This record gives sequence, C-alpha cells and structure tokens, in this order.
Amino acid sequence: MKLRLPAPATFGTALVLAVILALAGFFLFPLLALELTGGALFALGVAAGAALAVILAGLRLETGPVRARDSGETRSIFVGNLAYRASKEELEQLFGQYGVVRSVRIMTDRMTRRPRGFGFIEMEANGALAAIKALDGKDLHGRQLKVNEGNDRKPRENQAA
Repeated sequence: MKLRLPAPATFGTALVLAVILALAGFFLFPLLALELTGGALFALGVAAGAALAVILAGLRLETGPVRARDSGETRSIFVGNLAYRASKEELEQLFGQYGVVRSVRIMTDRMTRRPRGFGFIEMEANGALAAIKALDGKDLHGRQLKVNEGNDRKPRENQAA
C-alpha cells in the first residue's frame, strides 16, 4: 500500500468530512464541554475537523504490488478508440496499475477543443510493456481500447511563408 497525493480534493468532499469530524469531536470529547459552551465547542470541532478533512480528502491510499524503483527509461504508449468522456485521471489510474505514469495527454481538436478519441501516455519502460499487453482490447466506457507502443514524434518542418 502506498500513499499518493492526487489533484486537489473537491470542496464538497472536504466539507462533508469536516462536518462528520466536527460532530464526532463534539460527542466524543465531552470533557471540553466543562469549560466551553456548546457553540464554542462545535466551532472548535468544525475548525479542527475542516483542517483534518482537507488533509484526509487530499490523500488517497493505493493498494497493489509494491513496484521496483523506476529505471528512468520511459516509453510512449498510444491509446486509441477512447470515449470522449474519458479523463486524464481515469487513464492515469488505469495505466498506473502497471507502473509509474509520467504524463497523460488526451489529444483535442484545435478549433473545437473537443477530444479526438486518442491520446498518449508516457510511463516507465517495464510498466509500459505490461500495460500494453494487459490493456489492449480492454473495455473503457463501452469502447475497446487500442493500446500499442507510440512512435517517437517526428520534428515538424518549419513552414515559413
């Protein structure tokens, strides 16, 4: 089990956790009620709960095999036939089961900014090969992924007018 910090947690999640922790503090620590009024105790519980909730909401526990150290060598993976609603976070989580994911790029149309249905994932070499074997043909949002090793980007010719 390893601990990772994802993108910032949503405000709603932190708020719900803050209220739950505040109520728990209010009922579990009645000794403080001798010196504080109910409103002050609840306010203290909310403040402490909010701080703890933000920390807890930002942490994510991952289970799975402990991975060997990253060798530093990376490979690019092409992922085709992506559903338009597939997100970077979903792809990072899916491919992260097989190794260290360096980056996720979902290609979009320059004019409309809508997804084009394919993307590239850069990950450490050993995990990349395992991910390609395991995920080619896997169903994601009702579509079978086409996963293979990406080609290196060719330099563009400078088109001066």
